[in-house]
Amino acid sequence: MGQAKKRQGTDAESPKAIRWIWWLMPVTAVAVTAIFMISRQSKPIAVPLASIEALAPILLPEDQVHAGYAGSESCKACHAAEFEKWKTSNHHFAERQVVEGMDHAAFAPGRTISHGTQTSEAKLDEKGLAQLVTTGLGNVKQPYTIRRVIGHDPLRQFLVDGPGSRMQTLELAFDPHKSEWFNVYGKEDRQPGEWGHWTGRGMNWNAQCASCHNTRVRKNYDSSSDSYRTTMVEQSIGCESCHGPMKEHVDWQGKKPAVGTKDPTVKKQTKEQMLATCGACHARRGELSGDLVPGDSFYDHFTLSIPDGSDLFYPDGQIHEEDYELTAFMGSKMHAAGVSCEDCHDPHTGKRLAEGNALCMRCHSGTPQPGISKPAPAINPITHSHHGDASPGNLCISCHMPVTTYMQRHPRHDHGFTIPDPKLTKDHGIPNACNRCHSDKDAAWAQQSVEAWYGAKMERPTRARATLFAKARTGRPEAREGLIAFLRQPDEPLWQASASLLLGSWADDEAASGALVSQLKHPHPMVREAAVRSLGPVSERFEKVLKPLLDDPSRNVRVAAAWAMVATVDPDSKAGKELLHMLSLSADQPTGQMQLGQYEFSRGNTAEAIAHFRRAVEWDSGSPPFHHDLAIALSSTGDSSGAIRELQAAIKLAPENAEYHYKLALAWNEAGSLPNAIAALETTVKLDPGMPRAWFNLAAAYSRNGNRANAMQAAQQAAALNPTDPEVMQLLQSLRR
Repeated sequence: MGQAKKRQGTDAESPKAIRWIWWLMPVTAVAVTAIFMISRQSKPIAVPLASIEALAPILLPEDQVHAGYAGSESCKACHAAEFEKWKTSNHHFAERQVVEGMDHAAFAPGRTISHGTQTSEAKLDEKGLAQLVTTGLGNVKQPYTIRRVIGHDPLRQFLVDGPGSRMQTLELAFDPHKSEWFNVYGKEDRQPGEWGHWTGRGMNWNAQCASCHNTRVRKNYDSSSDSYRTTMVEQSIGCESCHGPMKEHVDWQGKKPAVGTKDPTVKKQTKEQMLATCGACHARRGELSGDLVPGDSFYDHFTLSIPDGSDLFYPDGQIHEEDYELTAFMGSKMHAAGVSCEDCHDPHTGKRLAEGNALCMRCHSGTPQPGISKPAPAINPITHSHHGDASPGNLCISCHMPVTTYMQRHPRHDHGFTIPDPKLTKDHGIPNACNRCHSDKDAAWAQQSVEAWYGAKMERPTRARATLFAKARTGRPEAREGLIAFLRQPDEPLWQASASLLLGSWADDEAASGALVSQLKHPHPMVREAAVRSLGPVSERFEKVLKPLLDDPSRNVRVAAAWAMVATVDPDSKAGKELLHMLSLSADQPTGQMQLGQYEFSRGNTAEAIAHFRRAVEWDSGSPPFHHDLAIALSSTGDSSGAIRELQAAIKLAPENAEYHYKLALAWNEAGSLPNAIAALETTVKLDPGMPRAWFNLAAAYSRNGNRANAMQAAQQAAALNPTDPEVMQLLQSLRR
């Protein structure tokens, strides 16, 4: 299980802006939600929300599904070698019961663990059951009996019972190599009541861990009772997690067919299907179906997190937060050449097929490899790396697969196979492998070395792309043209999708929106989804081209299109049902409650929306966007004081967020407090000098307050940022009279 990150500003915000009444045209701000973008509507359309429970089921009944499985033990007789390999793997030990010989060393003799301001005790009780005495539910320190172990190497976490048939993952984990306990949050001192504390929803096994640590899981969350009825085919990652249901195969083989007879029950997966099966768990992604079937398209079950305007990834595609492997790999030259997971890893042990440079040299020796579409260049590691044979710097992975350690003890290699580029570090803060090792040197030293070694080769397309994406993330105006040009050129789908998401910042621009519309016909569903998401804020203008995407062959695109047209989509249509199913899957999390609130708010169901937003705040009061969205909904009902209160709470949590200060200014204006509105606008432009609407409204506010000189300066700033805005030009003219 990955650790639940504290959400001091999640990548999830709101559909609407608070009304701005100084000028005839309302100012509408659109923010990114956790997965998609909500379209703008001048007035919400009142459309009844279809009951999620009343919809026809998206998934087959679990009894019918689970009946198709035979269990891993049924594979042993015919596949003994593969079975024995699997028995030693981390997959086999992904989740299991407590085993005395493997686990009691962590609890006997008893030991006291200090973490933050807290102390806990690991011990065996009088019955010999493993327990952890720690501060938990109700902020009470008490013993919790360990029910299961999750993970194996390099660390083990422990599951305990919680209310509503939950299991919760303790923040204290055990390192079997060092025989010591540690906090997966490091020096953080999380407390009960926080979303990311071990008792919170961020560390809930049913929602966060179960599906990837077990075989064919159904979460089965019941929103009416806020409880679970989670089921699975088999504990841990069994054979059928990757091969799919095999009971028909076992039954057919049990009839002892003649030697050489082809088994009609087995369908060999393609490389892309195998990649999707691995990627289902080795990716940062959003759930669409809650029930992946091995062999299905990844995009019929998930929406993949990719490099965009957030900090999830660096602009060159390197992992930044806990992003796992798939996204980085899909942006790599290896993936483009046809390399897949099983080309480097034994699928049954999970281990590499060779160690050190020997693994890479299987392809980079110049010898063509079966299944690889593009021949790899022959490389001499010593002359290529400019490091000695015994140096760690001579290892391919040291430079091209840098390590980031997660959960304090879990080092993970980046699978983007990126090229170290110290210039990108100097210019845009993108880390490079040289300085990861040579931490006593600076990026200028590293740049001097690589330029001496590789010269003009460093001016490669990957540098140009990373530079363009870094500029786009900071809103540099020249990035718009660069992204439009980038989308005209063939590239890997991941990068086309990333460019489409980044171009969404300019979706109001005719050339930019035209480039995005052209991507709606891209052959890859990831690119089509990204284009739909970026056109979502201006969906009214593009409904004609977006509407056919409601019937796209890929579910991720259909759901994105339904979200883009959320105010009018038919909830009983295929895409509408799939959207509601997706929303129901995350209804047990505060972000899911926020999305349900956004859905209802966009459809005119304000009371229902406020209820969802309040629940999101109740479940995670430390996440600013939930307060922000609640403020938007409260403002729409005329509750300015409530909106101000929630925006102030958001700002307390995220004081550097200019958008929150801007919305607070709008709320103060609605409450009739011009001085407070001016103060909030002044803070906004200080935090984000590139926000033209903030300058425009500040100019209008100064003018109303009688400060003509400051009004002129603010209006000129607005005009410099947006010279084609007729409202800005009108304001300037009025101030010059």
